[in-house]
Amino acid sequence: MPRRRTHKPQRLPPTEGFARRTLALRAMLNEDSAAAGDQAIKVLEEYLESLAQGYGYYGDGSLGRYASFLRGRDALDDEMIDRIDTYTQVRNCLAHSYGLQTTPDLAAELVEFVELLLKRGAPTAAELMTRTVRTINEADLLAHARDLMIRGGYGRIPVLRDGHGIVGLLIERDLVVAQAAAERNHRRFADLTVAEALPPAALERAAFVAPEATREQVADALAGGGIIACLVTPGGTLDEPPLGIITHADLLYRM
Repeated sequence: MPRRRTHKPQRLPPTEGFARRTLALRAMLNEDSAAAGDQAIKVLEEYLESLAQGYGYYGDGSLGRYASFLRGRDALDDEMIDRIDTYTQVRNCLAHSYGLQTTPDLAAELVEFVELLLKRGAPTAAELMTRTVRTINEADLLAHARDLMIRGGYGRIPVLRDGHGIVGLLIERDLVVAQAAAERNHRRFADLTVAEALPPAALERAAFVAPEATREQVADALAGGGIIACLVTPGGTLDEPPLGIITHADLLYRM
């Protein structure tokens, strides 16, 4: 959970822009289903282009080429690719047959298919999180936590009780406050434990989600007042050790 994280190439394309366009298409179905169907095919092609490029595709392409390139990779299952092949034939018929338009039922089917693709492509908490989570026990010496922060560049460390349940997030400010308090009380910093430095509201700094939580759910969790990070646990509860951590910066890089 480094404080700074370089942007890594991602295989899944950002879905937000496509989702907004698809939402507009659903509204268009009642007004002009033929236009909605045509636009749905266009959105489908652009999404597949973005997805294929994430897997190393380069150069000019088409709906059929992108589908062929993605077949056999872990981006989409064969059933999805087969449906895309069918829609490729529909697109070709529309392009080469004057006056031919998509029917209302086909247009609705195309929009629903794009929505399904976007739902599968939306990143989950498991994909967003940083997996190298360093934790510390509340009974450990605070000096050990300080060394972890300095050497690892961590701005926050989850604190566990007996190696299991999470009791809070230790941040750099806690160490500074503890040092000042120790000096006032004529105590040695080396004798302090993590529990002594952890403020009562330390647990309120963290939100908890399960690995399958959506990007939107993670964003909602991080938007809470005073939330510093989102901890990913098997069941989305504080009674389990963290599988990963998501900061505001992690989410920003995937927007």
